[in-house]
Amino acid sequence: MLFITPLRRSTLEMTAALEDVLGHAFDFVIVGGGTCGLTLAARLTEDLERSVLVLEAGPANLDDPNILTPALFGLHTNHPQYDWSFQTVPQKGAMGRSLYFGRGKGLGGTSAINLFQYHRPAKSDIDAFETLGNPGWNWDLLQKYYAKVETFVPPSVDHDTMKFDLNARGSEGPIGVGYAVTLSGLESPYHETLKNFGITREDEPFSGNTLGTWLTPLSVHPTKRIRSYAANMYYQPNAARPNLTVLVCAHVTKIRLKTNGGVSTAEAVCFRHSGNDYEVPVKKEVILSAGTVMSPQILELSGIGNPAMLGKVGIEVHVDLPGVGENVQEHIQSGSSYQIREDKEDAYNTFDCLSDPKFAAAQFAQYKSEGTGVCGMGPTCMTFASLSTIAPNDAERLQQALEQSIASRVASGACTPALEKQLRIQLARIERGEPELEMVLAQTFYTKPNPPEPGRKYITLQILLNHPISRGTIHVASNDPSQPPAIDPHYFESEHDLKMLVELIKFNRRLVQQEPLRSIVSGKLPEFRSLGPSTGLRKPDPLSDAEVNPGPDYQTDEQIGEWLKAHFTSTWHTAGSCSMLPLADGGVVDPQLKVYKTTNIRVIDISIIPLHVGAHTQATAYALGELGADIIKGKVLLGGDSAIAD
Repeated sequence: MLFITPLRRSTLEMTAALEDVLGHAFDFVIVGGGTCGLTLAARLTEDLERSVLVLEAGPANLDDPNILTPALFGLHTNHPQYDWSFQTVPQKGAMGRSLYFGRGKGLGGTSAINLFQYHRPAKSDIDAFETLGNPGWNWDLLQKYYAKVETFVPPSVDHDTMKFDLNARGSEGPIGVGYAVTLSGLESPYHETLKNFGITREDEPFSGNTLGTWLTPLSVHPTKRIRSYAANMYYQPNAARPNLTVLVCAHVTKIRLKTNGGVSTAEAVCFRHSGNDYEVPVKKEVILSAGTVMSPQILELSGIGNPAMLGKVGIEVHVDLPGVGENVQEHIQSGSSYQIREDKEDAYNTFDCLSDPKFAAAQFAQYKSEGTGVCGMGPTCMTFASLSTIAPNDAERLQQALEQSIASRVASGACTPALEKQLRIQLARIERGEPELEMVLAQTFYTKPNPPEPGRKYITLQILLNHPISRGTIHVASNDPSQPPAIDPHYFESEHDLKMLVELIKFNRRLVQQEPLRSIVSGKLPEFRSLGPSTGLRKPDPLSDAEVNPGPDYQTDEQIGEWLKAHFTSTWHTAGSCSMLPLADGGVVDPQLKVYKTTNIRVIDISIIPLHVGAHTQATAYALGELGADIIKGKVLLGGDSAIAD
């Protein structure tokens, strides 16, 4: 039996000191103590014969009320204690803007600072993994791991918007999830209004069918009333295990490799702590769980990537793997904001009122003592719709334009055969009327550039692009590990992506024309009438004072598009930079999640998703961690052993 040296730390201290790591070798070194990394650490250390070290670049942030208090979501944005606050390179498709690209900093990663939305993608999104060359990676496999993550707690009250089938939900997982304890009152009117457009309520979106409108559970523990995330639900209950060591503020600089006959083996992981450089030997495997931004950077710093890219920054090549940092796909968002009629404000809860310090203090106290009030709300009202539903008059034209664009790119050589496979899947989704586009009813104001009126209440009809045609890159910008990589999402490189968001803005305007939403928002709403499907023009009559953003100055498709390019943001749901694809198709990892041409390096995080999913990514990150652990344990064999395929 493996002899484990006891760590010089108490269960209260939780994390290790540097001396607990130096001079030791570990079976598994996990790079990144985020959502996937801590899930893996908890599962791998269930066997006391496996020693596991987690190296987290950020601080511990454990038991921090700024993280645990649900109503403080959004506080962490651009805060150096909680957020890496990356920026993209200037984006041509965003009027030259460099966009904020937040990522969680500290144990739990982005699960510590996200907006809690916890749900699964559509079945077809997951089945596409298998279609792209990953045998066994399908919905039937992943749904078991989605369920393994969660303990779903049914609501204490029966509400018509809270529909679910307990057979489709998990009941024994670490992450406690449930519906918001307080509703805004806007949920039912929103659902009723959507019915006018044929968008009906989906009673069980966790079953693989997300098409329709529904409430998402939140990763807020239903009884403890705190954020339920990787650090307090996967790590802290297991922190005292003698075979689990977690070192924070340990910035991994590279993996030291030994290369023989074109195949590389990880011998040690190098990291920087308190300004000094160290390394820790690896007995079995290195697992990269540093996320879509940092996992490809660490591979490239280690000499794994495209030789031309590595040569530019003076990094010695160990593994020729051009797919590293490519195939990046990013959800993006915008929305339309409307003021609630003054005589209707008392009927609805919104987060806007928390801007009043006295009211906010009372609400925080109410939530702490009773678990109710505005602080018990969340952004829960989700809608996933097909293009034909959102743009019934223009869907066929837009679909044909996309098909022609793909054919033209293929003919010109601008689209590789590997990318064509992905785009054909995306086109087929549109043709089948699958849930391509997302909308969220947000009980607050957060659009630009026009500001809200102080003291008033608002709704924002949020819009999200979930299956972008554009593909971006994330690559090292320097051989200095302290410098962030160059993040280049190539926003709106495909005109189709911008058109989808334009159609969603126009749909929002049609939506607020219908009851019961029409009677909730204020002012004289514009009667937008079509001036022809080919132009896409919409003319207001009369002008509205209800829509604050974009506002009545933006009417034509071109005008709306310009507003979107100036004000859209990332959702920070980024995938694809270490894609699980065949090597010939630009893959970085095989179906066993091993990096090609290496013997003992895996990537297990959202970066391995080869074709983006139509869902917020929290639940999928946990599921990948759970499945990855079983793959390492040998409980699941997918696609055979192709880790050193040439």
